Amino acid sequence: MKLKSPYLSGENAIITGAGNGIGKALAFELASEGATLFLVDINAEHLNSCLTELHTLGHQAQGAAIDLSKPDAAQQVYEQAHQTLGSIHMVVHSASPPRRETDTWRTVSSEVWDAMYHVNVKFGFELARLVGEHMIEEKIAGRMVYLTSLHANTPRNLPHYATSKAAMMMLVKELAKAWARYGIRINALTPGAIAAGGFKPAGDLALKIPMQRLGTAQEVASMGLTLMIDRYSRYVTGTELVVDGGLNVFNWFDPA
Repeated sequence: MKLKSPYLSGENAIITGAGNGIGKALAFELASEGATLFLVDINAEHLNSCLTELHTLGHQAQGAAIDLSKPDAAQQVYEQAHQTLGSIHMVVHSASPPRRETDTWRTVSSEVWDAMYHVNVKFGFELARLVGEHMIEEKIAGRMVYLTSLHANTPRNLPHYATSKAAMMMLVKELAKAWARYGIRINALTPGAIAAGGFKPAGDLALKIPMQRLGTAQEVASMGLTLMIDRYSRYVTGTELVVDGGLNVFNWFDPA
């Protein structure tokens, strides 16, 4: 009996925020299906640790430590990835500046606001445009996944974060509409309360989740992988896949 090849064998992916958390978990998921990776993270130590783990498992990956809040970051990521990989078939944009509970509407600074918007929205758009143009020119039926948040639709007490994630969701819809005719798919992956990336839940959050526990980065990444594999998501674009244990249906009523 002939064994099937990995679903993503021969394909190449850019992954931002790949040093830890969901971005790292997605790197391992794509690599496990045969993809060659170009990883980006602001933290060189985390990035190198991830690359070492991937290489130990026999996966193909390179990367660069790049601050995505800088004006030329998208061009830098694209050029380095293109030089390293050649053709680019997939993009995962998982990077986002850290959320600090002290950055409320009263206290969030212009610098913190601008960095959040630049990384999530402006960089996200600029990288997508560069790679999208490349995919169209090369006639690549590409796929992109952008990490959004439940707080794109509900307040978080962090206006810079929540509104930037809402903007990302609309960016996904805009690009999905523009690119569908070229065979390029882009979707949002929306995590709920995930025990990853330094997230520390306050109070009884787990009790508000119908599944009664926090999720893991691996659980989000496994679902994100399905958006990259045509066998599972060939007809899916411009939408979001929510991975939250049912948190989005929580309200003040107890279940019947």
